[in-house]
Amino acid sequence: MRYLKALESIGRVTALLLLLSVAVSNSYAEITVQLHANESLPFFSKTMQLNGMAGEIIHAASKAAGITSIIEFRPLKRMIDDDSNNDLGNPAFYMGTQEFSAIIPIAVYHMAVFHYLPNHPRHPEIHAVKDLEGHKIGVLKGTLVDRSQFEKAGIVFEESYSQESLFKKLQKGRIDLVIEINLVGKTMITRLFPSDRESFGSVLIPKSESPIAILLAEKQLNGNALGVRYRQGLQKIRLSGEYETILNKYYGSDGLPEHYIRAMERFTIIYNDGTE
Repeated sequence: MRYLKALESIGRVTALLLLLSVAVSNSYAEITVQLHANESLPFFSKTMQLNGMAGEIIHAASKAAGITSIIEFRPLKRMIDDDSNNDLGNPAFYMGTQEFSAIIPIAVYHMAVFHYLPNHPRHPEIHAVKDLEGHKIGVLKGTLVDRSQFEKAGIVFEESYSQESLFKKLQKGRIDLVIEINLVGKTMITRLFPSDRESFGSVLIPKSESPIAILLAEKQLNGNALGVRYRQGLQKIRLSGEYETILNKYYGSDGLPEHYIRAMERFTIIYNDGTE
């Protein structure tokens, strides 16, 4: 009897260990997550290898974390209006209308003012809002989060859901300036006006850095835990040097904007929800 009871005890312990091992295995199992992005060359694009710079970062961090991330492309307005999907972009564009279970900054972008030299030969000096007075400025719709200070200064904005439309208007003189993400604007100009790209000038806007982040929907299953895994994967590729390799591929000879890494660290702290 003692022998049988010992076997039963061992059996119960073995079963418990098996259950625990399955639970641990499932918690780190490969999972698939669907993410939505707006076409924004070179950060996100369905035509570029691994979906562009931010796409490469996401896929690399996902692989390191045991996640399969699928990036689908949608119009920006649809992304902003839909509160049920996982978005990719600047959290500030969405947080006014949506709640998220986790926000994971993956990269930093900087804004620039673009102008067409034949129409405006002098580089605009941007130190304060008043420096934009008297200009008609093109911006991507949804990106101007707080326009009150601009409106007080009498600055006129023309919004569009298409970067292509903005730069075509800039070249034709229908608008004076375009405020756009630095890398996005340069890529768009090269694609639209390959033989005339030297006719466009740009100036970085001081202290304009903002995050590009994975925004997991409030309804995303196990969103907090998933956010932890994304952060762990991102940390792995930063430590291995893969993250820096991806950045250098896209920034090229221009190099990273000043304080890029410092800004990345700051946004990581700001959006850390304390689950780690």
